[in-house]
Order: sequence, then structure tokens, then C-alpha cells
Amino acid sequence: MQQIDSYTRPAFLRDHPPVLARMILASGSEETTFLAGSVLGRDSSGKLSLWTKDSACVEGVLAGDVVVPASGGASADVYIHASVVAEELIFADGVSAEDEKRALAALRDKGVYSSVTWAATQSAQAAEQTGQPAE
Repeated sequence: MQQIDSYTRPAFLRDHPPVLARMILASGSEETTFLAGSVLGRDSSGKLSLWTKDSACVEGVLAGDVVVPASGGASADVYIHASVVAEELIFADGVSAEDEKRALAALRDKGVYSSVTWAATQSAQAAEQTGQPAE
């Protein structure tokens, strides 16, 4: 089994009661460790892994650290309804800020709400009403 060095897990979950679903993370070519707070999506063949801009859909946010072996998959709890801190979510390498915004919008459509998404929306609405630029 892979050793995970000690780290401080980010506090990505807010105080709204979450809803979990059990899902199977797909294996890759080698053992992979997924960290709590990772944004998950499905590829075009339906395999669950880290969300990327090429993912067919977003599924939710990983609830706890999971080690997926090179063969087979691993069962994982995934938040499918929750309130999260967007800045603490983990995205796959290479995901741009624009792609993150798309993923946050897709998560919101699924029922996973982020503080940044709402704050940005409120700021834009306030700017429209006052004629001032959004911060």
C-alpha cells in the first residue's frame, strides 16, 4: 500500500448537511491516490476519475482520501449535495481557471454549491444595479 505523507487536509466542506453517494473510482496504469476535496467526473466511457475539461460530466466531490490500485477500482464516498469552499477543492493538473468555473457551475447544477460561485454572481448583480464595476 502507498504511504501518504502527513498533510493538513483542507476544510472544503461548509456547514450545510451534505448528501453522499458511493461510487467506484476507475483504476489507471498505476496505483493512484485521490485526495479528499477532489472534483470528480466521468469520461466518455463512464469511468469515474478526476474531472478535466474533457470529462463528459461532473459527478461530485470526493469525501475522503482513496488509494486506487493499478487494477480494479476502489469504492469511494462522493458528496453529491453539499456546500463547499471553492478555493479548497482539488482539480486535475492542467485545469485552467475558466475550466474550474465551468466545473463549479456544473457542480452547482448537481447540488454542490460553492461560496465563490455565489459571491461572484452576487457581485456581478450588484455591479449591474449600481453601474459600478464588479470587484
